[in-house]
Amino acid sequence: MRTLRLILSLLIISVTVIFTYDLVKGLNFDFLEYLDEKYQFLFLTLLTQIFGVYFSSKRWKNCVESYNEGKNILFTFHTYFFLNARANIINNFLPSILFGDLSKLISPNKSKISKKTELKFIFIDRIIGVFTLFNFGLISFIYLDLISINLLFFLILLQIILFISLRNFDKNFLNIQSIVFFLKKLPSFNVFVFSFFSQLLFSISLLIQIYAFKESLSSIKDLFTSIYLNFMGIVPFSINGWGVREWSAARISMDSFEHDILIISSIIFGICFSISNLLIFVYTTIKKDSTFKS
Repeated sequence: MRTLRLILSLLIISVTVIFTYDLVKGLNFDFLEYLDEKYQFLFLTLLTQIFGVYFSSKRWKNCVESYNEGKNILFTFHTYFFLNARANIINNFLPSILFGDLSKLISPNKSKISKKTELKFIFIDRIIGVFTLFNFGLISFIYLDLISINLLFFLILLQIILFISLRNFDKNFLNIQSIVFFLKKLPSFNVFVFSFFSQLLFSISLLIQIYAFKESLSSIKDLFTSIYLNFMGIVPFSINGWGVREWSAARISMDSFEHDILIISSIIFGICFSISNLLIFVYTTIKKDSTFKS
């Protein structure tokens, strides 16, 4: 099984590298010129992503606090911020978000009994984030004429039916009591507010890069394009959306100019995501060490 996972991981990495290279090899882009002329956009993208990670960490922390299940997993915000950044760095280099999410279990919680509870909250936090981005993505699909309004209503109705059905399941049904528990008693409203802001900020960070390459102010279409590309990054069995975002950017481009802008913006977005999380990781590590020494 381990060998199969390794082969699958290498296959995903190889396909992602080949696919991304094929998309970027014809682009006319000078990175040094970009740094010299548009460094302020790079800074704004990093700053926006840092706030995005901040709010996603607040979402996770508030999700745990909403249920108050065991003091072993009620960490300080600093710890959630650190674990989240570390997981995001791992996700940006390895196939599947599973690797990064599992790394969150390497936490101050040393109780083997509490690890299952901790994993449950990591899983539910991920579901809330995906749920938020999924519905953001549906709205962008409508604006970009990728789906019909009837399909949008159908998908929303399907989500409502699924939600109601799960709430009515017996807690022991198929051993999914952990999921049903969260549906029986939803987390605090703040959890969804933080989820909304985190996904919005990640999309805005991509919009900033699109704006950097345009001579005029970005339109509302650019915002929905950013949301769409951010949404496409959640495709499973990819390296945090690498290759998938760029392919999606190429598919919705109206002309060669927009084609290049969207692909370059998407690549810089992905690079910045690694850098922004690395900055958070270094900051939280130093702060943790200084606190320990004092």
